[in-house]
Amino acid sequence: MIIDLGSLVTNLKESIDIDKSIDMSSVDLSNTSIRKLNNTYFKGKITRISDDTFSIVGILSGTMVLPDDITLEDVDYNYEIQIDENFGESTENSENNIEIVQNTIDILPFLWQNIIVEIPLKVVSDKNKDKTIEGNGWRLISEDEVNTSKDSPFSDLQKLLDSKGRSE
Repeated sequence: MIIDLGSLVTNLKESIDIDKSIDMSSVDLSNTSIRKLNNTYFKGKITRISDDTFSIVGILSGTMVLPDDITLEDVDYNYEIQIDENFGESTENSENNIEIVQNTIDILPFLWQNIIVEIPLKVVSDKNKDKTIEGNGWRLISEDEVNTSKDSPFSDLQKLLDSKGRSE
């Protein structure tokens, strides 16, 4: 998404308003857990702070399609990211990916960077939240179940250790 900063540089405008859907089809999703990005939208503005420094402020929103951690089914995860970042010649070494080239900027890499940091560590769909995970002779229990259960999976081991200690 290329933005022309010419009107800010020549002081014709105080800000450039952005209110657009963002096409994220060109973004490489292969090194992420994101399967698809839908309805990516940015609403904000770019203002000039000094001769060579600009500010971008706004809200980036959309939907990530991520794998469910239990069933690997697609799960829609809605996000809304507040953006408030400065960029320009004097901020070359900053962490953002905005580079000014001939009074234009491409904010797509910067928006992508903000989406990446919003990927949740764990995603479970509502229908799988209370699903018990078990197999032949085993079941997954939560830490709370271990601490509150009278029949702890280690109770038999503890009994064995206690009986060994008394017999010696």
